[in-house]
Amino acid sequence: MPRKPIRVSQLNAYLSRMIAADGVLSDISVTGEVSDCKLHGSGHVFFSLADEMSRIDCFLPGAVFRSLSFAPADGMEIVAEGFVSVYEKGGRYSLSIRRLTAAGRGDLAQSFEKLKQKLAAKGYFDEARKKALPVFPLSVAVVTSDTGAAIEDMLKIIRTRNSVCDVLVFPTLVQGHGAAAMIAARIRQVNAGFADTGVIIVGRGGGSSEDLSAFNAETVADAIYASKIPVISAVGHETDFTIADFVADRRAETPTAAAALAVPDTAELRGDLEALLGVLESRTRGIVSRLVLRMRANNMGALILRLKSGLAERGAHTGSLRLRLDHGARRAVGRGARAALLRVNLQNAAERKMERFAARSEACMEKLDALSPLRVLSRGYAIIEDADGRAVTCAGALKAGQAVNAHFADGSAEMGVRTVTVYGRNGG
Repeated sequence: MPRKPIRVSQLNAYLSRMIAADGVLSDISVTGEVSDCKLHGSGHVFFSLADEMSRIDCFLPGAVFRSLSFAPADGMEIVAEGFVSVYEKGGRYSLSIRRLTAAGRGDLAQSFEKLKQKLAAKGYFDEARKKALPVFPLSVAVVTSDTGAAIEDMLKIIRTRNSVCDVLVFPTLVQGHGAAAMIAARIRQVNAGFADTGVIIVGRGGGSSEDLSAFNAETVADAIYASKIPVISAVGHETDFTIADFVADRRAETPTAAAALAVPDTAELRGDLEALLGVLESRTRGIVSRLVLRMRANNMGALILRLKSGLAERGAHTGSLRLRLDHGARRAVGRGARAALLRVNLQNAAERKMERFAARSEACMEKLDALSPLRVLSRGYAIIEDADGRAVTCAGALKAGQAVNAHFADGSAEMGVRTVTVYGRNGG
């Protein structure tokens, strides 16, 4: 006959009484390595004692903690004396400590330091060998547990920041037996089969030092070091450091920070590109406007030079005529008064004609100089053009809010029309 079922609270109460009555468990001494040590606001200290195979939760009362000459810390080897008790409401047992003594650094901490020194000597931590992260990766590989909160947080951050990048998830164990070998295998798998991946994120959420121990394994360090693809390590919380953090190309404080580090924000990039395009367009329009003014000025200058050249040729021709007349006059000397009078008359006529031509040419040059656009602009005027580069000749062609370009003698300016007032013939 099966026994009558009891309630969970009854079972926990029975276990509590049995443990309290046990002579060994009521006064026991346990040695191990401190892990996940936390000081509570009440003054009590909570931590775990661990060895290579197992762990037990410990409770250090505030009164005992204040009597110690040292403070327990992660990685410290200690000897705890006390009794085993059961927390009936939660169904968990723990070691309540009456006395605590330090025994040195624990095996796990010593193993961590020993491996760290070994890999440092091999150059695994050298900054010179670390690869830069791509500016805009088209794909990101995530090596982590597919059931933890870390993967959900990373996917959310990447999808929020970047709608272009693909995310490849390579699920793996992140703690316990076989976790380190699987993590290393996943890193090698990404490099072998997905070589075009931009970056690899390797990590997990927070936990005790034992929980994170897979990322302190040499096999994981070897896989990260050999990776051709940049690796971001994102293990635990900001205060947690693992061997993987030191070997990786970049360390992120948390998995969510790694996701933000791996991909750029496309919305920010789009805004930056639009701003740059606006600056480029403005500068291009200014350059074109200056080139247009320079071309117009060059055309007017060429016209004036051609006119001056023509005047110079006319002057040379007139001088040649004068020389010929003088030569003829000398030949006419002695041939009588008629020849002398003819020479004088011809010379006077030629001089008058030359003076009239010179005066007419000078007037034309002054008129051309007065009509030069550069001369007009130098007097304080400006040429107004619309956005299409057409000259605006009347106020009625403008509209309030319209953007125009004003060209002055020394440069150009972009401005907007505030109001438009059109005056009639009588000033109204």
